[in-house]
Amino acid sequence: MEKESVAIVVGDDADPRTGRISGNYFGFWRDVKITRSIDTYSTVIFTAPFEPSRPEFRQAFRPFLYQRLECLINLETIVTGFSLGIDPSVDWNGREVTVTGYAKPAVLGDVNMPPLAVGKSYQFDGFGLRRIAGQVCEPFGIGVDFRSDDVKPFKKVKLEIDKKPQEFLVDLAKQRELVLSDTRQGELLIWKSAEPGKPVAFLEEGKAPFTKVTPSFSPQDYFSELTGYGKKKRGLGEARWPAANPWLTSPLRPKVFKLDDAERADVPEATRAELGRMFAHVATYKVEALPGWRDPNGNLWEPNTTIKIHAPGAMIYQPYEFLIKDVLLEQTANVQTATLEVVMPGAFSGSVPDSLPWNEGD
Repeated sequence: MEKESVAIVVGDDADPRTGRISGNYFGFWRDVKITRSIDTYSTVIFTAPFEPSRPEFRQAFRPFLYQRLECLINLETIVTGFSLGIDPSVDWNGREVTVTGYAKPAVLGDVNMPPLAVGKSYQFDGFGLRRIAGQVCEPFGIGVDFRSDDVKPFKKVKLEIDKKPQEFLVDLAKQRELVLSDTRQGELLIWKSAEPGKPVAFLEEGKAPFTKVTPSFSPQDYFSELTGYGKKKRGLGEARWPAANPWLTSPLRPKVFKLDDAERADVPEATRAELGRMFAHVATYKVEALPGWRDPNGNLWEPNTTIKIHAPGAMIYQPYEFLIKDVLLEQTANVQTATLEVVMPGAFSGSVPDSLPWNEGD
């Protein structure tokens, strides 16, 4: 199996093909972890030798600079963002530094919007999600890649000055059955989850390249019905919408939640989306340590694709098509492996699964 070539470049004046930072070569690193996801932002963690006597090392590994970071696999950009954590260590065996980087849009979860002039507010009346996201991202120099035909406007929404823009955008995206991630070039990616029907691989217990599948169940987060409440409107009271879980009719386990940014017309859609996401939280499966970083088609493992798995030992009693939520590409020493986290289909599209892995074959 051919080993992938990984380049990590830090610095605004970096040339990704040579690994040069402001004219100084940097190409030494050891362990690396690259995580990409359907609904969170990409991260890169790598460990490298640290030589404090060299000026280029001091410049590249300086805390609180938030320098541009780019990760490439075989000279193809995978993650574009900023260096975040700079953690040096020294002992009798030598010096090293561990660097954590995250994708450019991840800053939206750390900060607030810059204050506007007195009397002004971040009010978005009659705007669609694409336009809202563009205006929120603009002060931070972040582009938006909007991959949806849904241009339905929000009647009246406001980003409060003390609310993180990430939380605000996620709330709105849920109402349109969309999720947020990042593109390889560091843009905010707003997209729909993949539909079943075109799995990139089939893994079967006891047959290569199957390694290990571990389920994780969260029964306390599983409910028989969900009811979403929207904003109160004078003369009409609160808007509410129930959504039943057809896979649990008894015992009664209701959940009620508020949709602070949802208008009355959006409450049903937002409630259905919450029901779908419940299935993503209550049952996840980790496919561990697959050899190499590519699927059987020769492509890098990607989030927001589907995979079919048959593993009776993990209570997947018949071949079942899952959605790939997270992909971890990891290199330790000379070994490269991929770990996938998968969930039931429909978990991010507001639909209830047609079947459950542990019910198949009954």
